Amino acid sequence: MKKYSFLLIGALIMLLAACTEEEAVINNETPQMVEVDIQLPDSIEENTVVPLRAEITQGGEPVEDANEVLFEIWNDAAGTESVRHEAEHVGDGIYELEHTFEEVSVYTIQAHTTARDMHVMPKMQFNVGEPTEEQIEQAAVNAENQESNHMHGEDSEEHSEESHDDSDEGHDH
Repeated sequence: MKKYSFLLIGALIMLLAACTEEEAVINNETPQMVEVDIQLPDSIEENTVVPLRAEITQGGEPVEDANEVLFEIWNDAAGTESVRHEAEHVGDGIYELEHTFEEVSVYTIQAHTTARDMHVMPKMQFNVGEPTEEQIEQAAVNAENQESNHMHGEDSEEHSEESHDDSDEGHDH
């Protein structure tokens, strides 16, 4: 009888160990990526306050607890330094900043987003007003140079906090 009890206890231990191992595999699944959709108005005019939005989701669900959402904005045609501004959470996975662009030109916005132990940085190029052909051509050259610098490790915008002006001085929004 003791022999059967010993075998029964051994079988139960193996069964429990297998169930625990199976749960560990289920709980170690790779989390779904955080996705960021930059949303801009269809038309942006100079010297007008416009909302800049990032909709943040994970697995189709809104992310309400992002650690940080910074909009980095630069004038591609002028090749000027970028500025960063922190967005505010307004609900339903939307993070927003109101900003005024002072010049007609071609710009790029990049949403530096840290949420749920992930960091994503989508970017989008857009026009303010109706840029000239010269501005459009210069923006293309500057954007190409920036991509080339990224590929060769010469990124002058190495995203350290010291290299960017986080202040709002001189910028309306």
